[in-house]
Amino acid sequence: MDATVLIADDHPLFREAMRLVVASALGEGCEIVECESLDAALDAVRANPAIELAMLDLNMPGMDGLTGLARLRQQAPTLPLIVVSADERIHTVESVLAVGVSGFIPKSFSRELMSAAVNAVLDGEIFLPPALADRDTGAPSSNPAQLQDLASRLALLTRQERTVLDYIVNGKSNKVVAIELNIAESTVKAHVSAILRKLKVSSRTQAVIKVGALLRM
Repeated sequence: MDATVLIADDHPLFREAMRLVVASALGEGCEIVECESLDAALDAVRANPAIELAMLDLNMPGMDGLTGLARLRQQAPTLPLIVVSADERIHTVESVLAVGVSGFIPKSFSRELMSAAVNAVLDGEIFLPPALADRDTGAPSSNPAQLQDLASRLALLTRQERTVLDYIVNGKSNKVVAIELNIAESTVKAHVSAILRKLKVSSRTQAVIKVGALLRM
């Protein structure tokens, strides 16, 4: 797969490890852009619109906690972001997801698990460590308060996101959605990621199950 990926980390050895992960996931033909600070990452994203994915360390210079992530998300609203961090606390993972990242990869993961996470995010999914993903299986609930919360989250979707969600519920692939809506497949993936974040689920399957539960109210 030909792709351009930004790797931002202030440790050269870890950037090299991430290059191997990206090559394992996407093949040797992908282009890598390396940065060692948030400011450099912002400049790279501004200068290179071909970047399709950004992988960032949470504690590199300039990040200032979640502020740096928010700045990057504001500059590139549709760019998939993956935080790669040694801080695996659930609170940390939930906090970065709230800023709008598409995935969180613990630095303790094997290369194979990291590669799978990269592919999942590029497919439009939200990648979470198993310990956190297992907390929300997407199983339907008859609890009126939970269903009302889901209805409130659905109301956050834009008109285009709601249209894409309708296609997902009907089992359409990203490629089919792109063709039928006459938009780029990358745009569909960005919409899918936004939908999953707003619904607080990590996969299309979970989204379908939860929306189905709401429709059966």
